Amino acid sequence: MHLSSLINAIKYSLYSDRSKRKLQKPIVIQFPVIDICNSRCKMCRIWENKKSNDITVDDLRDGLSSDLFSQVEGIGFNGGEPTLRDDLIELVEVVLDKLPNLKQISLITNAFKYLQVIDKIESMGKLVKSRGKHFDVMVSLDGYGEIHDRVRGRSGNFEHAKKVLAFLSEFDAVDNVRIGCTVIRDNVLHLADLFEFCVEHGLYIKYRQGVSHQRLYTQNLLDPYALTFEEKYEFVEFLEGLIKYYEPSVMQRFFYRSLIDQILYGKPRTAGCDWQHRGATITSKGELAYCAVKSKALMTNIAHGDPMQAYFGNRDHLQDILSNECDDCHHDYVGIPEPAEYRRLLSMRIEERFRLKEKLRRIPGFQRLNKLKLHRRYRVKLEYYRQQPKSSVESQIPNKQVLICGWYGTETLGDKGIIGGVMHTLRAQLGEDIHFTVVALYPYISEMTRRQMPEFRNSRIVNPEEGIALAASMDYVIFGGGPLMAIEPLAPMQVIFERAKRGGAQIIVAGCGVGPLGDTWLNSSIATILRLADIRVYRDARSRDYAQQIGVDTSLDVVAEDPAFTWLASVAEQLPEHTPNSERRVLLLGLRDFPYHEYASHIPRSEALAIRDNYERVVLEALTQLVSKQPDLVIRPLPMCTNHFGADDRWFYRRLFRNQTALAPALDYSLLGPEMPPLDYCKAFKRADALLAMRFHSLVFGLGLGVNSVAMDYTLGKGKVYSLAEKFDVPLLDMKDLNVEQLVTSLENALDAQCVSSISMKQLTFSTSLLAKMQELEK
Repeated sequence: MHLSSLINAIKYSLYSDRSKRKLQKPIVIQFPVIDICNSRCKMCRIWENKKSNDITVDDLRDGLSSDLFSQVEGIGFNGGEPTLRDDLIELVEVVLDKLPNLKQISLITNAFKYLQVIDKIESMGKLVKSRGKHFDVMVSLDGYGEIHDRVRGRSGNFEHAKKVLAFLSEFDAVDNVRIGCTVIRDNVLHLADLFEFCVEHGLYIKYRQGVSHQRLYTQNLLDPYALTFEEKYEFVEFLEGLIKYYEPSVMQRFFYRSLIDQILYGKPRTAGCDWQHRGATITSKGELAYCAVKSKALMTNIAHGDPMQAYFGNRDHLQDILSNECDDCHHDYVGIPEPAEYRRLLSMRIEERFRLKEKLRRIPGFQRLNKLKLHRRYRVKLEYYRQQPKSSVESQIPNKQVLICGWYGTETLGDKGIIGGVMHTLRAQLGEDIHFTVVALYPYISEMTRRQMPEFRNSRIVNPEEGIALAASMDYVIFGGGPLMAIEPLAPMQVIFERAKRGGAQIIVAGCGVGPLGDTWLNSSIATILRLADIRVYRDARSRDYAQQIGVDTSLDVVAEDPAFTWLASVAEQLPEHTPNSERRVLLLGLRDFPYHEYASHIPRSEALAIRDNYERVVLEALTQLVSKQPDLVIRPLPMCTNHFGADDRWFYRRLFRNQTALAPALDYSLLGPEMPPLDYCKAFKRADALLAMRFHSLVFGLGLGVNSVAMDYTLGKGKVYSLAEKFDVPLLDMKDLNVEQLVTSLENALDAQCVSSISMKQLTFSTSLLAKMQELEK
């Protein structure tokens, strides 16, 4: 960050809130220069216009002579399709002549008539660079290949755009090339393919949500923008991936975060917008407006009247937009957010530039102070949850009430299997008409699960505060999701159990793991949860050992298997039988990014990163060798996690296999699209000849569904993967000394071996153990 930028950023961070922010001369202009288009986009109606009454070059020259435009630094030429204007270069020349503070000119094009577009860009670029200004070109791409053509209503548009992009890659008069993708119903489930195209070609891409737009004549057009819940889910998770893995700009990441909150929760927009106080629009007719989305025309032609008076004399209209429209606006305008947010973003930019936190960690005593801070923060969280009021609404549900908590709201496919097994078992004991309340850390994730799984009938999803309020009124309260591990979200779980105990509910820890352990106060919280339980069933012996290690009396506790096995057995009849195909054998992958922060925190970071890098190298080399030996092998990556809370495996796979040309013919990405119901992923397991399992529950699913499996222990011997592989005699590779020859041999053996049998309900002990304990409790 340059010193001048830092000074400006600090100055902006001291601004008052937007409702009181002083209107100033625009520093940025949006200039749609034409009102017709040669695309037929589904999110726009400009193309329905047959003619365009455009501002003339002379009128533009006269209008821009106003002192209103003396501070403009950037102007964007768009449309319609701006390259359809024969006099586009003359308009650019006027802008260069009349805007004394101009620094940048940008152009947005659909690139359909590619020869004409290339000609206009070439002329613009030479002119702009001759004046020493920055020239930016954005090409609109709304999908890869046929998806883009469908959205744009023009066959061949994608291929034409590629020709323009090829020209731009060699044209040095353009300073910056970007891709802009407008997200609507037609492309929302296909965003990753375009992203990979852009990454492969070194093109920066930004995404924006399609919105009803006054300038595009779509004020009353709703269908392209009306995303379903499932489509919103996929869009939001894709944006989360961009934030985590791709987007370099702090401000753009903040815009995506603001958009996510608007889409999921209907929160007011927090992203800034220059058009709220220092931006203007000049329409193709020459009208002056504030923003293009909601502003009325402040004057009919900037050449006929006083632009200064029109701009500053309509503050009431701008205030009306600020008060009534901005909070709900999803448009991709950016600018200065509220001061508190901007100061936070400023600190992030400073941190990215100077790495202050990394330097602080090296100071002697920092770790001790940091642990004190974390301990205090956890106590504050516990107190916050303990202060939650009891539900004042008496339950009108006559049936048995069961509350299930755990790491729901962040669930993986494995977690869905767990809760399916728990629900199946409880219905066997309590009857079909019981009512479930599932506590979710992030309810929209569990709402997606509820829609996918019939096991969720007679259920509702609540947040932790609501779960705490309801806990005392439940008949049963169950921790039934994932391991009890040393992380901060234990706080609401502990308080739920405390409330349930006081309310007289029966409390169960159902088939859970314990660990990894961590800081003493978190281990204490795990122990408290376990002691409050009337019944404890662990998924493996090591978990029971960890419980005993932190002071829990485990003498009456039971060890069974993971509840996901029970669910897999319960749905077995709905799945196809595996029929081996000797010509096109399938190797299924259940891999993940190595979570070294969790499982390798006890070793130096450099060593942990070396393990990660070696793991990825070995997997790629081993798979490449396999494919060279078995050219007809199909490698099918399966994502056990499809949300960002657990590190979305789809992003990991795409990064891992990017630019792997030797593997490309064998890779089948059919499972890396939109999240599917759990049963559909089970069918993929049944169609596989072998499985390379790294995620714990990928191994559970492989064993439960009868797939020859090879396991990799990413926990570095700490527990779950090791214990499961040992119990079922599965070949286990240690990631600390993983090598290519060992992995190739193990996978070849798994592919060549006779298929193992699926695990049946008769072989399982979770249901029988839990039911027996519940019946004892009833006596």
